[in-house]
Amino acid sequence: MSAISQQKQLLRQTHLAARNALEDRPRRSKRIWERLMEAEFLARAETILCYVSARSEVETHPLLVDLLVQGKRLVAPYCIDDERLGLFQLTKLAELESGRFGILEPRIELRESRKISPSAIDLAILPGAVFDLRGNRIGYGKGYFDRLLAELSPEAIRCGLGFECQITAEVPTEPHDRPLDLLISEDRLCRYSPTD
Repeated sequence: MSAISQQKQLLRQTHLAARNALEDRPRRSKRIWERLMEAEFLARAETILCYVSARSEVETHPLLVDLLVQGKRLVAPYCIDDERLGLFQLTKLAELESGRFGILEPRIELRESRKISPSAIDLAILPGAVFDLRGNRIGYGKGYFDRLLAELSPEAIRCGLGFECQITAEVPTEPHDRPLDLLISEDRLCRYSPTD
């Protein structure tokens, strides 16, 4: 394991422990969705990729419902194999079932008929373990979202959702890491590149 990988692993463990211990996650998550739903870049986006929350992540299930009610073309990720994510057009939460890592994913029998190309995404709403003040993120160590981000259109907006306890001044980066355009926490919206 490289020195950078070791640093990332330590940061990941520390910040995930803080996130797991965080009290009042539903209220904090709600503040994050409200900030997101008020954003002009979300109003303009037509095709939105949003992670389906698991464990102690910023909860997204109510956000998914809100986006569907708004008539957005909502896209949910799923694991194809140990390296790649597929993208699926979600029309209701009932289309999800427990998949790899215990995360809700589109039901297998529905995936082929509603596949979405990464190039169609206008806005990608992403999870993470650690975020810094320069737009960098540390995921969970598998690189799924970094590989997917590399396939998005350069015009697509990349937005992370995280709690304040997940933000640090700086995280080490590697060539395959893809920075965010924005980060939304319960206390702030950080812009790293123009989005409006």
